[in-house]
Amino acid sequence: MSDSERIRLLSVERDDSGGKISFASFLKKDYVAKSLVIYLDGSGIIEKIFFSSNTYGTVEWENGRGLVNCHMWESEDQAREPTYLTKRYTSILSDGAVDAGYAKENILPDVLDYLEDGEIAEWIEDIISVREYLVAVDLSRFGN
Repeated sequence: MSDSERIRLLSVERDDSGGKISFASFLKKDYVAKSLVIYLDGSGIIEKIFFSSNTYGTVEWENGRGLVNCHMWESEDQAREPTYLTKRYTSILSDGAVDAGYAKENILPDVLDYLEDGEIAEWIEDIISVREYLVAVDLSRFGN
């Protein structure tokens, strides 16, 4: 994997109501390839983590629920089929729900394996392996 394909820390945002830690890699300027966004509540506890793979789809891990909202991208053939949306939008869209097994086998490894920081990837793997995670995030691990 080339260095340009690595998912890097983009930003750490924090205020009294919560925060967001964003990671991404780009195919070209302003076109995200893979991303991971961690959402925090006011006390620094993770509310959810959003994973996006330009190859496989998207999934969320919600604190207290585990993996939810798993979607795969439609195939190129499906994108070419004439529908109301494709007459107006020429892009590949999310094609409905798939099970968490799809996310575990495809989306999560595709995102986590590309994270530049292996320690953060292992930390995220530990979090998503449980349904509930109640440890406040130490923002100093992200250079803050």
